[in-house]
Amino acid sequence: MKQEKHFSKVKHLKFIISVFAMTLLLSAHVFGQSGKITGTVVDSETGEAVIGCNVLIEGTTMGAAADINGTYVINNVPVGTFSLRFSSIGYAKSTVTDVEVKDGEVTIIDFVLAVESIQTDEVVITAKLLENNEASLLVKRQKSSSISDAISAEAISRSGSSNAADAMTKVTGASVVGGKYVYIRGLGDRYSNTQLNGTDLPSADPDKKSFNLDLFPSNLLDNLVTIKSFTPDKPGSFTGGLVDVTTKNYPEKLTVDFSTSGSYNSATGNNEFLTYGGSGSDWLGYDDGSRSIPSALTDPNIVIPSPNAARRDREQAMELDRLTKSFNPEMAPSKSAAPINSSYSFSAGDQVSLFGSPLGYTASLSYSRNYNFYDDGQVGRWQLSGNANDVERLNNYMLLNDVKASDEVLWGGLVNLAYKPAGNHDINFRYLYTQSGEATSRYQSGEWSDQLGSDPVYETRSLLYTERNLQTYQFGGEHFFESLLGSTIDWTASFSNTKQDEPDLRFFSNDYVYDENNDEYYYSINKNSYNEPTRFFRNLKEENQNFNLNISVPFEQWSGIKSKFKFGGTISEINREFRERRFELRRSTANYNGDPNDYFSSQSGIIDSTNGRYLFGTYIFDASTLRSNYDGSQSVNAVYGMLELPIFNNLKFIGGARYETTKMEVTSQDTSSQTALLDDKDLLPAASFIFQLTDNMNLRASYGRTIARPSFRELAPFRSFEFLGDFIFSGNADLERTLVDNFDLRWEWFTSPGELYAVSFFYKDFTNPIERAFNPTTELVSFQNVESGYTYGAEFEIRKRLDIIDDIFSNFFVSINLSLIESQVDIPDEEYEVLIKPNDPDAEQNRPLFGQSPYIVNVELAYVDYESGTSAALLYNIFGERLSEVTLGVTPDVYEQPRGMLDFTLSQKIGYGFGVKFSAKNILNSKIEKTINFNDTDYVFHSYTPGRNFSLGVSYSL
Repeated sequence: MKQEKHFSKVKHLKFIISVFAMTLLLSAHVFGQSGKITGTVVDSETGEAVIGCNVLIEGTTMGAAADINGTYVINNVPVGTFSLRFSSIGYAKSTVTDVEVKDGEVTIIDFVLAVESIQTDEVVITAKLLENNEASLLVKRQKSSSISDAISAEAISRSGSSNAADAMTKVTGASVVGGKYVYIRGLGDRYSNTQLNGTDLPSADPDKKSFNLDLFPSNLLDNLVTIKSFTPDKPGSFTGGLVDVTTKNYPEKLTVDFSTSGSYNSATGNNEFLTYGGSGSDWLGYDDGSRSIPSALTDPNIVIPSPNAARRDREQAMELDRLTKSFNPEMAPSKSAAPINSSYSFSAGDQVSLFGSPLGYTASLSYSRNYNFYDDGQVGRWQLSGNANDVERLNNYMLLNDVKASDEVLWGGLVNLAYKPAGNHDINFRYLYTQSGEATSRYQSGEWSDQLGSDPVYETRSLLYTERNLQTYQFGGEHFFESLLGSTIDWTASFSNTKQDEPDLRFFSNDYVYDENNDEYYYSINKNSYNEPTRFFRNLKEENQNFNLNISVPFEQWSGIKSKFKFGGTISEINREFRERRFELRRSTANYNGDPNDYFSSQSGIIDSTNGRYLFGTYIFDASTLRSNYDGSQSVNAVYGMLELPIFNNLKFIGGARYETTKMEVTSQDTSSQTALLDDKDLLPAASFIFQLTDNMNLRASYGRTIARPSFRELAPFRSFEFLGDFIFSGNADLERTLVDNFDLRWEWFTSPGELYAVSFFYKDFTNPIERAFNPTTELVSFQNVESGYTYGAEFEIRKRLDIIDDIFSNFFVSINLSLIESQVDIPDEEYEVLIKPNDPDAEQNRPLFGQSPYIVNVELAYVDYESGTSAALLYNIFGERLSEVTLGVTPDVYEQPRGMLDFTLSQKIGYGFGVKFSAKNILNSKIEKTINFNDTDYVFHSYTPGRNFSLGVSYSL
């Protein structure tokens, strides 16, 4: 098993590295004294490709026609400065001047072509105004049929973001929880969808619906687009937003990029970093089998002898001794110095000719290893006892000091192939592989008066390792058929495999009392108050198959204005398998000397066999249950039709409907458990109007009905102990999907390339929202449908160059976005009537939505000088307090407090393709803090200081 797993991982790494080698070999050609001009031409009204647009270099016979994507390529252009002329039937002739072509380089000129009826004079523009790819992304946003926000590769690099989750914190209305889960407009991960190049991604977390965006290194990204209003050609299962991760496409010339950086975190600069013995492959983000369940116990049907049965049976005694000693005895972390953080990335790509047609390819590989640590953490548990009007403060029943360290590895590879067998046809293939592994060590100690009284000191140690793996194969194509009414057909087929493995999660708790008179410590393991030392082995596998087909048929409405009818469908299949084994370390004797490692080493197995009677010290007990293992499947099929119909030149209607059928089933391996079934058929209408107030100003209004489905884990009919929340969680097989009616209004003004003013308002009404609830009869935390809920808010966004102050500030710009949000959801009747109202008669039967922030602010002040190669940015982000934990009963809920994040980045190109970059993150060293507020007093639930992070990197580009 160990060797098979190791060879499988190495195989993928070798595959990606071999692609790099092939890329460099294929790219080993030499340019002559000429260059290339390329770009994309789109319609100023629709934002769609202008297929067949003629692009000519004035004064020459050189030129090209735009293909199905609107892309043109003019090869072998002599070195010099030229003017490009764009022309197509029905469009105003346009010229771009001062187009500079350099030896062996590619000049990219993207252009927006105006409709002739609107623009009668010839358009002339200089090439310098077309350089900013942030500006080109705003053009796409301006012409989009839905309300959307985006961040480009340029902005991602400037912000110093290391992965997609980092970058999403800069998007209007987005916040990131736990460093990986994106909340759009304050809505939890249940209400968000993640796609990779337009196809759905599976979740790598058994308890979450959304994808872990931290698995995407930033160097693989071209842009991140967040769609906030529903149109029928999108999945119906998003409400807050749909995040589409677009990876880099093939370049128009040979490119080779390499970068490396090292970073230092102020919190890890000591010899107190917690760690434990892992495996030889931890540096690659996976365990080589060292933490795997012992081979003797891989069969879940094996019977472990009990000490009573083995006491006079030598064969059973030897078996229990062998099985017990097959486990790694390490149960507590040790201390060491943490290395500096490091990251590396490499990419290469080019175009070659295959059968006379262009074949573009890229291959990229990135790797990072980061160490995080804090030793000032606090964990508190509080309870309101009695009537809220009669008590002054909360009762404390646990207060622990918290020390935690993590060693996280993330690497990924991407291979892109794009082939144009003809100008009107484009096919592509993408392979994405990401691997992450995180080793976490934790030590907590303090008072647990609720269980142990005030004298004993409670200690708990945790050793965890989580590895996640994603493989995605994507095939796609786009085809234009002039003979079929000028129709365009695009399709995608995606196959994804996600795995999450948590091998040998170890938890060891004990308490001790110090005797001052004798100067001695007395240790004990009180199994009546907390769990005995326990080891978990968890494994999740999920497969996702997704097929999409879209057909667009253009036509002219009654006034001759271009319109479009679009229809298609989706087939999506998800299958999940979750397995868990749990072993408790029990002891026949009460002896424990305070050393967790000694507890499971010298005193394990047979400790006495006098007179043929076998006495055991520590022995293993299989506490696994069939109920903890489940299989899930989800099938979603959909068809849709939508119309893009300009009513007048400046008023467009976009509307239609999507019909989705959902079949979802979750089955426990315990056949006596209830099977969860979800079988829904939903008609999801959508309608929006885009009123073009001026050539660069839009007013958008939209309505759409969407749905939110429960996760597999929420449906799974079994109970499990949740380590982070310290509670028993049980799935609810009777959950129903949520219906959401969404209303949006946005005004946006694109004042000039790269500049924007926007104001948005939204309202969302929830029917049967799924909320976490406490059942006083069973004393379990679960999820259930409540009757209703709502959220509403406003968003404000500004992107502006500062040359309005003075020309000396022409290279400065500022970007500000602000979200103000209000939400409310019903508290389940049983919890309110039984637990809350009797102790707090004035309490309202509602609370904010989980994870919802009342405000989110992002500010960026940036300097970019393309000529000198200098760029710098100062970024600030803060969110309002958000609901983090719903407490049980009348005790006030837990809120994560606002945390201001100030970051700075500076990069400089130094010639010959080299560049340097410096960044400082969390300059304010803001504390992460969750608290409970009662009578204007904050009680700490969890707090720690993550430290400042300073990074210095070097890059090279060919």
